[in-house]
Amino acid sequence: MCIRDRDSIALVLLKIVLFFVFSAVVSFLAHKFFCWLMALWPGRERRRYPVLAFVLCLLMAYCAEEFFGVADITGAYAAGLAVACTPKGTYIQSKYNPLGYLLLTPVFFAAIGINVKLDGVSGGMLAFSVLLLVISVISKLAGCGLGAKLCGFTERESIQVGVGMVCRGEVALIVANRGLELGVLSGTLMAPVIITVVGGTILTPILLKLVFRHDGQPASAADSNLADHYEKMEQLDIVSAELLARDQKYLKEGEHGGDKDRG
Repeated sequence: MCIRDRDSIALVLLKIVLFFVFSAVVSFLAHKFFCWLMALWPGRERRRYPVLAFVLCLLMAYCAEEFFGVADITGAYAAGLAVACTPKGTYIQSKYNPLGYLLLTPVFFAAIGINVKLDGVSGGMLAFSVLLLVISVISKLAGCGLGAKLCGFTERESIQVGVGMVCRGEVALIVANRGLELGVLSGTLMAPVIITVVGGTILTPILLKLVFRHDGQPASAADSNLADHYEKMEQLDIVSAELLARDQKYLKEGEHGGDKDRG
């Protein structure tokens, strides 16, 4: 390896480290800014939060790619983490879910599908696609299942976690499309990636149904500790939302009471 290559690798690593520092600082400031706005307008002007979150997402995506050489999706992901940590994270997500499902997601998948060329897929490439799909399933089972096992889950629960992570979606397609734009990935190799993503999406619910069976019968929610954990988290979210709604109600009543006293 020549000195120039070492310098290039060092520069790339330095940019990545600086991006993480930048993301941490911007996320901290964004969280403080959102909390300040919520304290300034309690229970009002809620339409501003989704707009500001969208601006933050675009800004961090642009900075990540333009100044740090990191994929724009990474900057958008960091912005999403910052917004999710705010008290209005769930509210902002609820406003963008319809837009994502009705417009952004279909347009994205359509754009990816247009760039895929299946006419040049030979028998060897088809076999490679199947092998890539098998490896993707095994790698998720091994990697995520082992991680769950190390975190204290049982063997059965670890397998369930690994199977649940088999599905690959838009992130894999974004990375592949990025490689296609940079010339790292050829158009011929894009087809196996698409097949792997679609195959993993189809296989995941089938495998989940198998690993959640209990004594040969489909398991109910009560038969799985993972389902219990999920239900507890949902209950905590519901309680938290109710407490926040009550706090806003009390704040509004306090404001109206103060206005009456001044009147």
